[in-house]
Amino acid sequence: MSAEELDTEEDRTTPYVTTDTFYVEVLEADTPVLVDFTATWCVPCREVDPIIDELAVELDGKMKVFKLDIDESPEIYQEYRVNGIPHILFFRDGVEEDRIGGAQAKSIYVEYTNGMLAGKSAFDITLDMLEGDTFRRYFILNRDLAVLESAIESVPTLLTQTFENGQTPLSLILNRSSVRQNDLIDLTLSFDPEISTHDLVGLGRCEEFLQAIEENPELLNQPDPDGNSVLITAMMRSRRLGDLDCTDAVLSAGVDLSKQQHSVFSLGRAVVLQDDVELLGRFIELGWDADVQDAQGHSTLQWAAYYGYIDSVLYLLKQGADPTLKYSDDLTVIDYVKRSHSRSKNSLETMLANEDVDFAERIETMRASIKKHEQVLALLEEESEADETKTESETTL
Repeated sequence: MSAEELDTEEDRTTPYVTTDTFYVEVLEADTPVLVDFTATWCVPCREVDPIIDELAVELDGKMKVFKLDIDESPEIYQEYRVNGIPHILFFRDGVEEDRIGGAQAKSIYVEYTNGMLAGKSAFDITLDMLEGDTFRRYFILNRDLAVLESAIESVPTLLTQTFENGQTPLSLILNRSSVRQNDLIDLTLSFDPEISTHDLVGLGRCEEFLQAIEENPELLNQPDPDGNSVLITAMMRSRRLGDLDCTDAVLSAGVDLSKQQHSVFSLGRAVVLQDDVELLGRFIELGWDADVQDAQGHSTLQWAAYYGYIDSVLYLLKQGADPTLKYSDDLTVIDYVKRSHSRSKNSLETMLANEDVDFAERIETMRASIKKHEQVLALLEEESEADETKTESETTL
């Protein structure tokens, strides 16, 4: 590699800010600051990190750009209550102005930073960005209701205008679980939006759905514009309200499980999230393969273990799910649970050591998660050892 290439490589390396340097570099900065909360193990971060590297070069001298490794500086991650990574936080005059989570297109970050450099307020920047589908989707799903209601005063069609691919905001909301999903659905319905066949099961209007597929049977296995299957939409409602009526209706109508594999939200994950062994058994009886991997490379057993649903894990193991199966990254279910358990313990230790922030509620949640993972891990290791013993005995014979 030439000296020129080495210089370019160094120029593209974004500096890291840490717990020790955060106050000076970010909060005392005399220019706007972008901080990319990331981690080496985070797969979506690998999409965002190169974009941030490019922005660090492009914004040099205009705006500070940093990365923050949440494992190296967990105190900052906890203090700002960052919910998942990647997460980009924007600061101005020592105050967090806004944040954008998930892996977004470079244009989203560019538009926001351009607005900051132009001296626009966070609200005005947001209104400009709502003209694009990508950010509008993110905004609808992630902003507080009060913020949405405020934005609707300036953008009346925020929750009713169809996206470019034909998907509606209501369908988007029905297929994305969140703590405020019910309120968001109610807010959207107050604007009398278009309601699709998929939406009917998401809203609990099962009889209307059955009538619609009687008139057009193809709708039963037809995905919506975003790729969500009608079964997934029904199950998202089941998880939200604890009501299996529409899920039962879709299954009884003869939905083809083999055509549900490629939904945006994994069917195996959706089944597991019901935390209902009886329902899980029904899927198995209908021919669902618990070892099949979804688009993300995860099996039903892996999702059950990840969420710590020990009854589901036990049932799947009894049905022959393989705990030693290796996935695309050469890791087993046991490896995944160990990794989640380790991260949870590290996060707990960090919260317990931080006397400046009240993490009482999160600490209890984290302790419960750790206990679940320990129980699941013990069960998986016991099953794995039994399988190894059986294999050795068969080999000897």
